[in-house]
Amino acid sequence: MIQKTRFGVVKVALIAAGLLSSATGAFGADFAGAGAAIPDNVAAGVNIPFNVSGITPSVGAVRISVNLTHGFVGDLRATLISPGGTARLVLFSRTGFKGSSNSGIAGNFSGNYVFDDVAGADLWAAISVLNSEQTVPPGTYRTSTGGKPGLSDQGGCATFLGRAFSGLSGAQVNGTWTLNIADLALGNSGVVNSAVLSIDQQARLFADGFEDSIPPAPTSSVTGNCKKSYFDYTGSGLASYVVVRNTSGGPGGAITWFVKDNDGTLLGAEQNFVHGISTDTFLDGDFDGDGIADAVLFRPSLGAFLVRRSSRPNDSLLTIPLGQVGDDAKHIGDYDGDGVSDAAVYRAGASVGVASQTLIRLSSTGLIRTLVTGENGAFASGGSDFNGDGKADVAIQSNLGGGVARFRIFDGVTGTQFADFNFGTPTDVIVAGNHFGSPLADVTTIRAVSGSVNWTTRDTATGVGQPTVVLGASATDFVLSGDYDGDGLDDYATWRPSSTAGQSKFTVRKSATPATPVELFFGASGDFPVANGRSH
Repeated sequence: MIQKTRFGVVKVALIAAGLLSSATGAFGADFAGAGAAIPDNVAAGVNIPFNVSGITPSVGAVRISVNLTHGFVGDLRATLISPGGTARLVLFSRTGFKGSSNSGIAGNFSGNYVFDDVAGADLWAAISVLNSEQTVPPGTYRTSTGGKPGLSDQGGCATFLGRAFSGLSGAQVNGTWTLNIADLALGNSGVVNSAVLSIDQQARLFADGFEDSIPPAPTSSVTGNCKKSYFDYTGSGLASYVVVRNTSGGPGGAITWFVKDNDGTLLGAEQNFVHGISTDTFLDGDFDGDGIADAVLFRPSLGAFLVRRSSRPNDSLLTIPLGQVGDDAKHIGDYDGDGVSDAAVYRAGASVGVASQTLIRLSSTGLIRTLVTGENGAFASGGSDFNGDGKADVAIQSNLGGGVARFRIFDGVTGTQFADFNFGTPTDVIVAGNHFGSPLADVTTIRAVSGSVNWTTRDTATGVGQPTVVLGASATDFVLSGDYDGDGLDDYATWRPSSTAGQSKFTVRKSATPATPVELFFGASGDFPVANGRSH
């Protein structure tokens, strides 16, 4: 439903933090895996085991080498899994497939391929120039998100072995690791000739494991070139359908997340898990750098973000200390350009007209960046990239007077204001995302008009406001942001609760096919749709 509320005014002192990160040197232990044939077009694939022992006290960094032969790189998916399945990361998958072109790369694997955060190159870039007679150059590459044939352009983002596996304890790391390699298309076969898993150890600096949120070593500057969707909790490359529900009843009750995979149909698989309490704020962000959204909470009483990592869903939560009661936590984004989300809060000034701040816990260093962004009485919308530098910025909406809203946009690195324009009214609700045209984030606002929700987007590239779109009922519907069709643009969408079982529904006006909105029935009255978490 349309709501616009001010959060409480709290007089605060600036947070100062100096967090240490352990350095890692050469890899301390190598573990060999035997070769095996890769069955053609068998999703279960083949498992290459590594028997790991003697690692204490915990994992610092991971590298894996695979000597591999196969005739079509776009057929394969490789996944590394720690003992007991505690942590996992896709090394590469369906490389070269993009939703817009739906065609993979027919080059060959032949040789030794090393996957390493530190020295890795861009695998997708390396294969993009190949034809069916050519071989992917053996060498060292970054792990990357997988291609999604026919679904999205999400594939090709660099991911992080260190963030997926760093901090695993000796009890979690010693045992049988598995490299699963699967051929997902008919027509070609291949073989793993040999493989080596390398593990470095680290000394723990913080008893609560907070250092796990900091890279264990400097990483390659490669980030890949792809598009990510907000609220993609399954790795499909599309925004998932997600609601949270108080399943314990009463204030402070336990929250269950219900996630329906958006696989391009209405029949995606469903999962649920308990995470959080009813007084938390429910968010998303990729804090483990695997290209999949994590289920994130902001708990004001704790002054921290609590992250259920998609790469380690059954492990302990990642705790990121930041914020306090009264802060607005809906500003998660990548403010340092490392491909990993940063926790961020907006803190209003002590009184009307006093400067407000955006505080950002940088994933690359663990330090807090403090920006002056607007003043008390304004609304903030942070976490989106408005200037195309690959880093998140902060948009501020304030009342210019006469029923006109003023927007100023501040650089998320320096805090410098680089845009100033009038758009809409001060009571309009901001819906974060990129809803039109260029790769730059846009300003999109909604308002209630005669019982309906009116959406208007200002294209950042041209400064031109787009025609208003009517979608949703203002008295009942929650507005949502996310790319539900995989074209790289966020879609106008709503969720409507219903007191009738099975009748609560998502309605999505897909930007690729706007004339035919899609309805999906999911959730129940009293639920909260997590994709509403980027509206302000």
